[in-house]
Amino acid sequence: MSLAAFIRANTEAIAAEWERFAATLMPGERLGSSVLRNDVVGMLGDIAANMDEAQSATQQQAKSEGEPGRSHFTQGAVVEHVLSRVALGVSPRQFLSEFRALRATVIRLWQRENNDIDAQALDDMIRFNEAIDQMLAEGTVNYTREVDRARELFLGILGHDLRNPLAAINGLAELQLRGKTPERHAQLASQILISARRMSHMISDLLELARVRLGSGITLHRSPTCMKRICTNVVDEMQAAFPNRSFRLNDKGELPGEWDESRLSQVVSNLVSNAVQHGAAHSTITVTARRREKEVEVLVHNEGTPIPADKIPKLFDSFYRLNDENADTSSTSLGLGLYISHEIVTAHGGSIKVQSSAASGTTFTVRLPNT
Repeated sequence: MSLAAFIRANTEAIAAEWERFAATLMPGERLGSSVLRNDVVGMLGDIAANMDEAQSATQQQAKSEGEPGRSHFTQGAVVEHVLSRVALGVSPRQFLSEFRALRATVIRLWQRENNDIDAQALDDMIRFNEAIDQMLAEGTVNYTREVDRARELFLGILGHDLRNPLAAINGLAELQLRGKTPERHAQLASQILISARRMSHMISDLLELARVRLGSGITLHRSPTCMKRICTNVVDEMQAAFPNRSFRLNDKGELPGEWDESRLSQVVSNLVSNAVQHGAAHSTITVTARRREKEVEVLVHNEGTPIPADKIPKLFDSFYRLNDENADTSSTSLGLGLYISHEIVTAHGGSIKVQSSAASGTTFTVRLPNT
């Protein structure tokens, strides 16, 4: 059996071994085993197809020299894998380790079934290593490009979004110096406070991102609390911040548990803020807290333009900002709220999902172990 045929026949076994290794580099819950499996299955298919293609000596030399325009993987599964790994903050070393593990896994499993290395087997090994090297080269190019894009996006968002509240603070401070009435002073001070809080929130989000990306993760301080109090406080705060919007809280009892109250308040606040930003202005934003067997659920629902199905997998990526016709253009979100919420919920051993349709609206569901 040729190596390409072996790869096709044993894709699931190869994928299972590689998946176990990849999961040790980053927590499996972050990406999801189904995504990891789909990535490697696609890459193995691309490798086998590449190996089956006829190749002249000239083409082989061009491939070994990395001649531009010769790659078969520019639009393949490796590109999707690179994008998902960059979004999770996988380091270059971890990324390269995945390909090293894929190479070793295929060769090890193939050698178990091929004790005799003849000329054809040796040629297959050469073609396989060429394909892996070519895929790795293409993946590295895309990894670097995506990291550069994210860096430019980060600087652009930071420069734009922090500039607005800072300009507001400067302008309002100048008005204060012009000697307005006490009533006007109070109004200006309130606006200054709002702008300062917006800046503080952005800086906090950036610090959270740095902690997660540096491997520190989300720090939790668990203590006895109840989900009813968390949701009630958030809804009250949101109603005060957005008096022209309608909010409703449906709570099913106290719902006690041992969680980090401050962190979960941040999650609920992020989800409600997201509903304010993207939900239809006339609709009521509903927050529901309830028990489901051994879990506590928090649901945040809003009406409005549904989230496109192809956008949902990206919602919890860092710096991802959804544009829609309902979006509040004055928002200064860095695109980190859902990402950080996902990290907080995951640190609690829970999950966060979203469902969205024109008929039913958009609902974010947080599930937490009732510990």
